[in-house]
Amino acid sequence: MIHITRDKKICNEKTYIVVHFLIILFGISSWIGINGIFIQIPVLINTSPEGWSLPIYLVSITQIANFGPLLYIILQYLKCKINEPWWIMCLLVLGTLAMGFLSFFYSEKTVIADNEYSLLLFVLTFFNALVGCFSSILFMPYLRNFNIKFLTSYFIGEGLSGVLPSIIALIQGIGYISECTILKNNTNIESLESFVLKFSPSEYFLFIFIILFLCLVAFAILEYSSVFQNIKQIHNSINTILSEKQAYDSHDHYTNNIQEMKHYLVNNSKYLTKRTQNYLFILLAIFCFLSHGFFPSIQSYSCLPYGSIAYKLSIICAQIANPLMCLLAFWFKISSIKIINYLSIICLLIGSYVTYLAISPSPPLQATKLGIFLVIISWALLMGFISYLKLIIISVFRNTVLPNILFNVGAIMQIASTSGAIFSFIIINFINYFEIYDNCA
Repeated sequence: MIHITRDKKICNEKTYIVVHFLIILFGISSWIGINGIFIQIPVLINTSPEGWSLPIYLVSITQIANFGPLLYIILQYLKCKINEPWWIMCLLVLGTLAMGFLSFFYSEKTVIADNEYSLLLFVLTFFNALVGCFSSILFMPYLRNFNIKFLTSYFIGEGLSGVLPSIIALIQGIGYISECTILKNNTNIESLESFVLKFSPSEYFLFIFIILFLCLVAFAILEYSSVFQNIKQIHNSINTILSEKQAYDSHDHYTNNIQEMKHYLVNNSKYLTKRTQNYLFILLAIFCFLSHGFFPSIQSYSCLPYGSIAYKLSIICAQIANPLMCLLAFWFKISSIKIINYLSIICLLIGSYVTYLAISPSPPLQATKLGIFLVIISWALLMGFISYLKLIIISVFRNTVLPNILFNVGAIMQIASTSGAIFSFIIINFINYFEIYDNCA
């Protein structure tokens, strides 16, 4: 009996490790497509007729993809019956195919009204963005079927969705095909030298396609394999759980599932006042507005005065900082509003600095290694702290076991991200706060 119990415990531990790994892969699928495209922007500008304006176009297209989640929210509001796993599977297939096509058609140009546009790049970016945009309201709520500790695994995977393309980009090289003299507000900044890529964007996108395919397989195993069905825990609202409890009260026993849910509620539930809930919702919305909309749109303007290499490295380091901070949440999970406020102030200060660099006609320390280091480390710390704070706030909400809380959180995140992109598009294209001129041979 002792040996059987020990073997069962070891088997359960191994199964949990496999589930963690599968959920990490599931998390990677959320944003790896769109992150991979954005990390490749410093190379894509050489083949794109949009030039250095390409980031704002891609950010805007990414946020247009939020019309998909909007439709989903309407269907939820109308109480339509929705098969979550089927939706997720379709999205993953769509994103995988779009990335596969992107590896062949990323440089195709389309002439519209005598002007060239990267139309196919935009369309395939849109389909990749659909996967990411749905992740907040579909992927994350799907995890209510699992123990709360798997939520951190998902966010680690979401962070790795930026790290893996970054590693591939580093292996690819900093590569620039042509020599360019870049001007900002008519001020000469730098003459870039030519570099040779170790492999083309086509091969880069093919690597991302392979990773996406593995993520698709991981979700299929997670959802449809009978091995992992016992690990799932359906976390309904407190009222549902209590009604089940009452139904069993007339008997002298409960099922193991109900006992586990009771134990979970007693030991892990956290009460939040309505005021605190609203405050955290607003804070989360601000972070998403900045990190998914505003900051990605101005990053090229902020880093370009320090050189294109600084721009690419700032993107890569910012992506690497994301999962590292999520890993930190494994050991340093906070729930104190005061600490959240302090970290928010740090983000505000760093965010103000990189925004100043973006709008300044002559940013400080332009031609120095210190200036390059500061801009790279600033972007890494900024995106790292924002990622950590988002995970902490979502974890606080998840611990409350409020009805549909993860869905509501996801909806707020997507609305805020879309607002950030719209705001950025307006101020960059119609208000002359941000100006970059590039003359490339």
